[in-house]
Amino acid sequence: YASFRDWLKDSGYSRSALNLYSVAVRQTIGLLDKPYWQIDPESDLQKAEAYFMQRSLTEGTQSCYHKGLSKLGEYIRLRNHKPLRTPQVNWERYLEAIPAWLQEDVRGHIRTCSWNWKPEHQHRRTLERLSPLCRALRWIVAHFPIEAPADLTPQVWFAYLDARLTAGINSSTVNGDLFSLKSLVYYWQDQQRPVCERFLLLDPIKQEKYLPKDAPLEQLRELIQIIQAEAASTHVSQRRMGRMDLAWALLMLHAGLRTAEVCSLRLGDIDWERRRLRIEQAKGMKDRYVYLSQEAMEALHSYLELRGPADALPEQVFIFRHCPLTPSYCYMRLRTYGKRGKLHITPHQLRHSCATLLLNAGAPILSVQTLLGHKWVDTTLGYARLYDGTVAADYYTAMHGVELRLALPEDQLSQSTGLGHLLALVDALRQTSLSEAQLATLRLLRTELLTLGE
Repeated sequence: YASFRDWLKDSGYSRSALNLYSVAVRQTIGLLDKPYWQIDPESDLQKAEAYFMQRSLTEGTQSCYHKGLSKLGEYIRLRNHKPLRTPQVNWERYLEAIPAWLQEDVRGHIRTCSWNWKPEHQHRRTLERLSPLCRALRWIVAHFPIEAPADLTPQVWFAYLDARLTAGINSSTVNGDLFSLKSLVYYWQDQQRPVCERFLLLDPIKQEKYLPKDAPLEQLRELIQIIQAEAASTHVSQRRMGRMDLAWALLMLHAGLRTAEVCSLRLGDIDWERRRLRIEQAKGMKDRYVYLSQEAMEALHSYLELRGPADALPEQVFIFRHCPLTPSYCYMRLRTYGKRGKLHITPHQLRHSCATLLLNAGAPILSVQTLLGHKWVDTTLGYARLYDGTVAADYYTAMHGVELRLALPEDQLSQSTGLGHLLALVDALRQTSLSEAQLATLRLLRTELLTLGE
């Protein structure tokens, strides 16, 4: 019992949560009356939960006791060197009202898809695929006689589309449903089963081109300062979380990592000597290397030094309460920091900002594309909406040369080229996110350059 409390305390639980969980665990240990190595994390803890359900406890207390027993189950598996329990998919809930033959096909389709997923992503990816697919299939089988794969026709899809749009569902969600249904049809096709070929020719609804939103420089600076203050806290738990948050936030901002890539990062992926990370099986099943800035490397080293060894997940870099980080954790932590400074920055905005900052600092577009792991260069350009600043620099530099050639004799061209290049750089800087003081400095500098040219 004391060892369990220390385990909870080391993972950063608050005192109130620690006490509530401990009440449930202490009573469970007394109720079972056996050594920890004989406690079954499944059947024995279910008996304890049934015991608590019979007592007159409030809903909040019942919830806390349930969480305490779940943590006890994790700790017993850890102490007994057993694998942690993996979350189960509630297939019955998703496949409800779908014919039996179609249920088997959905299971087989998801199983085939899972061959390309990392083990730690299996559960989340399964739910992401099942939800839109089964939502569409439940509506379709309720309105049309679907007895074979070939019965899924464009007419069926258009009826579903009209119903969804009438219900106010946005086009992005509907397009996701179409993608899921097409994926199932391709699965049938791979099995040499007759399908309606015209269904695969259906186009998604046209949408406005998505323009990612990066965070302004001033907000990024303020966010990093807030996280750095948390990392310097005198409270042990807050300091540990602050150092961890600073490390993964800088990896997103300086190296362009996705949230899932941060959550999956392992110690063996870090090459300290070459100052780079190996990202394996990222989006699109692609591997790539990203490089570490000095600040990101120091933050990562500082966090790992404080974290120490991890018994349950020795190879995992980022661990929160004995579990790998999740995308929701990263989102909520940035939301918490944002409230302190009246900021609203999401994890993926840090990745957007990385592309924007690199491109506007003059990094070649193909290099940024490689670092971010984009398949198409247009995707990289879309991520960096301030890339126009770099385009402006190229334009002003070239156009100044054109103007000089039109206005000056050949022997005077070389004298004015350097001045024109400086003016082009100043004009390009004015296109980026700057404070009012910085803009005023640039205006003054431009005026002085023009005066010098005269």
